[in-house]
Amino acid sequence: MSNDRMARHRDGRCDVVVEIPRGSRNKYEASDDGTIWFDRRLGGPAGFPGEYGYIVGADGEDGDALDALVLIDEPTFPGVHVPVRVIGGYLLQVGDIEETKLLVVPERDHHSDHLSDVSDLPSAFLEELDAFFTAYRMLESPEVKVLDHLDRSTAVETLVSGS
Repeated sequence: MSNDRMARHRDGRCDVVVEIPRGSRNKYEASDDGTIWFDRRLGGPAGFPGEYGYIVGADGEDGDALDALVLIDEPTFPGVHVPVRVIGGYLLQVGDIEETKLLVVPERDHHSDHLSDVSDLPSAFLEELDAFFTAYRMLESPEVKVLDHLDRSTAVETLVSGS
């Protein structure tokens, strides 16, 4: 990884490639060459509460790229790259694996300038995210449980360790 990308990661900044737009129940996956493939439609009633994708140059605990949820009001498109900053994360139990999902906001969105840590999010919104992460695989195996909300510093450590 380039020194520039590592420095950005240490600062809590990174790039997310959107796989699933906000509100979508269609699950897409990006292949190694960047091609976007339809994977499946999510069971259950809820679409994604933000742009869901992966962080360029960082690996998650499951061996795939580190996942992130971009908190933004309007959907983009699969394959869009979004420069973001980390504000926190979720630690989930997915079957036998603990997985981190980072919560990030676009660097260039003045609507999120006031967000610097997960504690800046309204508690009702965190409850909605808890419900989403618990339910988004409700008709699939394995079961998902929310273990913890991660503050910004813990989430940045996860980003740097996966880089």
